[in-house]
Amino acid sequence: MKLLVSLFLLSSCSAHLVRPKPFNGETTYSYVDETGTFNYLRQTKKIDKKIITRNQIRDQKGNGLRLLEKSILVSRIGSIKNKKKRLLTLRPEASEYTVWIDGKKYVSRMQINAPAKSMRISLESPEKKWQGTTEVSFPKAKYFCFFGQLPECLFENSLLEAASSQNTQRFDFYIVWDSYPYIQDLLTGTGKDLFVPAALKFDGEISGLFRYIVEVEGQVILYQFTKNFELVKVAWISQGITIAPPGQEIAEDE
Repeated sequence: MKLLVSLFLLSSCSAHLVRPKPFNGETTYSYVDETGTFNYLRQTKKIDKKIITRNQIRDQKGNGLRLLEKSILVSRIGSIKNKKKRLLTLRPEASEYTVWIDGKKYVSRMQINAPAKSMRISLESPEKKWQGTTEVSFPKAKYFCFFGQLPECLFENSLLEAASSQNTQRFDFYIVWDSYPYIQDLLTGTGKDLFVPAALKFDGEISGLFRYIVEVEGQVILYQFTKNFELVKVAWISQGITIAPPGQEIAEDE
């Protein structure tokens, strides 16, 4: 997994996108859940044909340096056959997710096994049930997105643009829980699977921002973007989670 960190630290002058690059850089948000308010840092880089995203949640108490949760996600830009043309896709390739629960460290690492069309998962934790390596086969679908990389993935798969131009249509894809299997203990109603079907729909323009609905496991997650598809706010209502610019955590959507 050192390769993931090395990739993130690299820079590439030749890499570019034909469309705008709304995710090259870093942004700090406030992350609010039922336990309090935390600092949330998102960093994203595009290196050659890879999109690399790093997420960190830190405690605001003390010096604000205590890590509570972190992940690094790598997906590769490619294409798939679709009738008589090819579709641009972003394929999850590797990830490392770490969370501290009651002071104990839990790690989940993933690496795609392309020949087997599966994801290899390696777990390290103080609990026997969450140790060792397993593989989970990909279901048949066009689009897959790491949950922690959802804004970048929906953009690179052109689903944000398609949904806003065809605002009555739902766009199906699969979420890959990069925090699997720990997410099942951290959150409620997220099912038991690594891959879960989801749908994206445009919900209109509100206060100059584009709002989208992501439906997953019977739950609704609201994402707000600028018109350049820069992430502004996330509201996962059923989980009591809000991600927003500092000072806007309590603001209600119209």
